[in-house]
Amino acid sequence: MPASLHTLPVELFYRILDHLNEVTILISCRNVCTRLNDIIDIYHRYQTLTTLDLRYNKIDDGRVQALATALQQNKTLTTLNLPSNEIGDKGAQHLANALQQNRALTALDLGWNRINDQGAQHLADALQDNKTLTTFDFSGNQIGDQGAQHVANALQQNKTLTTLNLSNNKISDQGVQYLANALQQNKTLTTLNLSRNEISDQGIQHLAIALQQNRALTTLDLEWNQINDHGAQHLANALQQNKTLTTLNLWHNEIGDQGAEYLANALQINKTLTTLGLWWNQIHDQGAQHFANALQQNKVA
Repeated sequence: MPASLHTLPVELFYRILDHLNEVTILISCRNVCTRLNDIIDIYHRYQTLTTLDLRYNKIDDGRVQALATALQQNKTLTTLNLPSNEIGDKGAQHLANALQQNRALTALDLGWNRINDQGAQHLADALQDNKTLTTFDFSGNQIGDQGAQHVANALQQNKTLTTLNLSNNKISDQGVQYLANALQQNKTLTTLNLSRNEISDQGIQHLAIALQQNRALTTLDLEWNQINDHGAQHLANALQQNKTLTTLNLWHNEIGDQGAEYLANALQINKTLTTLGLWWNQIHDQGAQHFANALQQNKVA
């Protein structure tokens, strides 16, 4: 009788698998036959695979579909890095379907792909049900304000996500308002990156209101936005009441000496902030003097 995948000895299967890389085992082999699935489930390299980095691999929606299918069954992979590929909204939908089934993945990096607000909606819907993902990098896509709204809706339901990167996503004041409203209810997110977006003083006002209510966020990155002295004033007012934020990055904004005075006054009251980034603003000697005076009293920053 001719040999087939159904009759080959398990030992021979293992020798074949030893010459394949983890990606081939995870994605391609599982789709061959049921028997091969059973063998892969107990194969040591498959069982111990916890991190998969596929950045810069020109992975498009079709290829990511195969990966998503494998993720629905995989029980060991905890970190999946897919930045700088060619994944669009359809690929995001495939991954979202996988996230609703997968119970192992804790970190997902989809930075610098081609995902718009529709793809953001698929992933946000999955985050409302997913109970294992703690770190999600969505930077460098094009989700905009509509996508930010979908993510905000997820944050109101999700209870496990602690780190969210939404930098470089064309999010403006409207999108930040959605996120700020969610932060007033969310109790688990500790790190939020909103750098390199289109946030002005109006959006900062919404965030400041959220910071007065939120008791979980410890790190907020607002680098390279459009924050002026009024925005700095809103943040300063929030810092006088907030008791959890330890790191606030305001690099490369448009804060001047007046804004520096607002922030310096807040530092005299705030007892938790340890790092305040103000590099590349418009602060001169007068603003620096305000901080010097504040630091004589502040024992934390």
